[in-house]
Amino acid sequence: MARRLNVLVVMADEQSWNTMGCTGNPAARTPELDALAGESTVFDACYTPFPLCCPARTSLWTGLMPRHHGVLGNWRPIEPELRAAGFARSFAGAGYHTHYNGKWHVPGTTPARMGWATSSAIPAVLNGQDRGRYIEEYRAWAAEKGYVFDPKHIENLTAQDIAALAERPYTTSSLPLEDYLETWQCDRFLENLDQRPADTPWLAVCSFNAPHFPMSVPSPYDRLIDRDKVRLPESNATGTAGKPREVRESHFARDFEHLTEQDWVEVTSHYLGLCALVDAQFGRIRRYLEDAGEWDRTVVVFTSDHGDMMGAHRLMEKGHWLHYEEALRVPLIVRHPDGLQSRNANFVSLCDIGPTLCEVAGVPWHEPHDGRSFAAMLGDASAAPIRDHVTAETMLHDGRPGGDGSPFHARDWQWPRDSLNVSVRTAAHRYVFRSHDEAELYDLVADPHEQRNIAPAPEAAAVAARLAGLAADEVADVLPDAAHLIRAPFASTAKGTS
Repeated sequence: MARRLNVLVVMADEQSWNTMGCTGNPAARTPELDALAGESTVFDACYTPFPLCCPARTSLWTGLMPRHHGVLGNWRPIEPELRAAGFARSFAGAGYHTHYNGKWHVPGTTPARMGWATSSAIPAVLNGQDRGRYIEEYRAWAAEKGYVFDPKHIENLTAQDIAALAERPYTTSSLPLEDYLETWQCDRFLENLDQRPADTPWLAVCSFNAPHFPMSVPSPYDRLIDRDKVRLPESNATGTAGKPREVRESHFARDFEHLTEQDWVEVTSHYLGLCALVDAQFGRIRRYLEDAGEWDRTVVVFTSDHGDMMGAHRLMEKGHWLHYEEALRVPLIVRHPDGLQSRNANFVSLCDIGPTLCEVAGVPWHEPHDGRSFAAMLGDASAAPIRDHVTAETMLHDGRPGGDGSPFHARDWQWPRDSLNVSVRTAAHRYVFRSHDEAELYDLVADPHEQRNIAPAPEAAAVAARLAGLAADEVADVLPDAAHLIRAPFASTAKGTS
């Protein structure tokens, strides 16, 4: 009997959809991923359910929306009954060897508990927080080579790096490429693949930290991007004008309001340089699998947990308040060894990746999840969609993001103590409900850069009411009071049109 397919997931951190040549960015330097796209199904409408690391990653591995898994902030722990959940356990139960490498960011549990037989380059947990780049093994390795990282800083920065980043939000790393975290991490990943059991199918994840902030970029990737080809988002010129107060007054706006146009070009170039670094590491993994004779029996997935505003509306980074295209839309490329190739504009969610991989690999997954398999779309651009819209949901308990690692159960959400933002993305519109601010509605056909909020316009009331209803229906199972708040502004409209 033929050996079952392997599954490889390579994941970036904070990489937006429009950061590759294959997604139309003229400045991108991503030859490896562009080549992968040419032999894969490229999903142009994949969205994260929460524009923040920990909630998004928990949704990917469990197939659950944030209100169901409990990671409602970067350091809110997963619901206790889900600590040993996720599709990796199903792969392990089906006889697969499972390996996880790199950034974890699922608070309250570990790769081992969630079904990963081996792991490498896993970050430390400091004061209840999984710290991403703070990988003790890497820091010890770097110290042996003579590098001195600031012991109070989690980002593996030297005093030289920290001083440079205090001047501007980008710099050239003081570490050479061969000693940079992504290079070291990829080395560890390939070493662990070398130790996989013979004649056993495997599920392996390589989860990079790049292109996540800080923009401390090793040479030559700091200068790799042609600045003349960088195109700032159209909304960079208009900034946060017309945006809700909580966006205008957020640190995502305040921290970068002093940047000049050239500064934006530079920080974007450094960001795209880190995307190129991830691309190069992916190329190393591909060549390893080709040399090992494994490439043509491996399903390959490339994606990210969320995007980065990177200058859109003069905002940067991601988070609870930023329900916009740049933060929510992520790359998704899926290669099947059978050579199924297409370009697909149907909506999919990060929650859908687990069910899809289980179906493709023939692995049963009996746990409840919110995801829907898109396996039928692989290689078939005409396949029926599995969703006519996607949603994202973000919550704050008492206005706090949960930095102390304390739990926050969605069922305990209360208004006005707690905050809830829910967005709905359809083919033509995005609607954003904000429990503590004004709603937003964008006509994405006439206004693809989300610059004109038409929610207050009387002529948009019917569309706003319909999309608010979708948002309310989405969260009503756990948040009935919030669903009522979402529908409340349209109650008279609904009565008048019934």
